[in-house]
Amino acid sequence: MDPVSNKAAKVTPGNRSSREPGAPLFIALVAITLVGPLSIHLFLPALPHVRQTFAVSESTAQLTFSLAVVAMAFATLVYGSVSDRLGRLPVLLAGLVLFTVGAAVAVMAPSIEVLIVGRVLQGAGAGCGLVLARAIVRDVYGVDQLGKMIAYLTTAYVLGPLTAPPIGGLLTDQFGWESILILPAVFGLIAIVIAPTVIGETGTIGTAARQSLIRGYRQLLGRRLFLLYAFAPAFGSAAFFAQGTAAAYLTIEVLERPASEFGIWFMLGPAGYMAGNFLSGRLGDRLTGSVLIAIGSIITVLGAVMLVGSTVGFGLTTLGLFVPFAILALGQGLVMPHSQAGAIAQEPALTGTASGIVVFLQLLFAAMFSQLVSVLSDGTAIPMMSVVSVCAILGLACGLGAVLLARRDRAALVSRHGS
Repeated sequence: MDPVSNKAAKVTPGNRSSREPGAPLFIALVAITLVGPLSIHLFLPALPHVRQTFAVSESTAQLTFSLAVVAMAFATLVYGSVSDRLGRLPVLLAGLVLFTVGAAVAVMAPSIEVLIVGRVLQGAGAGCGLVLARAIVRDVYGVDQLGKMIAYLTTAYVLGPLTAPPIGGLLTDQFGWESILILPAVFGLIAIVIAPTVIGETGTIGTAARQSLIRGYRQLLGRRLFLLYAFAPAFGSAAFFAQGTAAAYLTIEVLERPASEFGIWFMLGPAGYMAGNFLSGRLGDRLTGSVLIAIGSIITVLGAVMLVGSTVGFGLTTLGLFVPFAILALGQGLVMPHSQAGAIAQEPALTGTASGIVVFLQLLFAAMFSQLVSVLSDGTAIPMMSVVSVCAILGLACGLGAVLLARRDRAALVSRHGS
């Protein structure tokens, strides 16, 4: 069966938790999902103040941001697989406690070294929400609703990058940059209190609890279909962040536009992504996940083509940078929920492990290819266009490959049953 063919999937006791979904549960899942992006993006306006407070270089201050993201990426690998063995709730609570402790350490940091340690702990703890929210959605809503619910969850997730920097700037101006660290600590404490009652335990501790973590990873990574589903959103995330980070330099330094103008233009990207997620959720009952992955992959490549065409044809302009950015993001908004759903649905006993691998690859690829653009930077848009185009094409290849392989497997299954 194609795990992202929404029309064909059936909810059975084996693919759905006994816990009934509802508005309080979904709101709680949104809240734990936002722990990561809020803690990361909320801190951006504080970076110059951190450098001034501790009298360190810009690159040293930047470690309080970059190492938190790296810690979050690697932590996602642990949370998913361990939750398959021990259950969702204890692992979620452990991550939230680690997040809150990290925020407290950062608030009281007497030196830049202690602040970095606190931020690393905070990032590692924040990774629990990114992974476990998706795994819990799989537990509660079943395979048939998985793509649609992840689309809605991801729509809410984008609120973090949209709203966190302005909120962080306001808090910094009004109460000092340390207030940015207090808010996540309070948020973490509230999440710890509500998680046991509102979310509870949704996982089933069974097969995964009896097998080693390494065996679970080998089982998933040995499946070509899982890898294709996982790499499709990873390359999409790489294209999105490679263009987004390069656009900041090109807009402010090359086009000599104010930072505030860049912030306004940049919102087109998250807005396009949210629109794609919303459409993905709305269309999930009418079109199969495979169709939406194919359409979204093609739109993503169209965005890259528009970026190259507008820049080569009309030169570097803000309109030529950010309209293609929005189109690319729209395509990824269609691709990511259903490719993630396809990956997570591959092995019900390893839902958390699969979710962890998918999120890890997205964060890792975003960091790698964004850094690659900065390394190749020559003051023109060529490095950005090259990296974005390659990532978009590779994402299309993975997405279409997953669709074709899933259809082949489904046809083979039907043939065996028919004979």
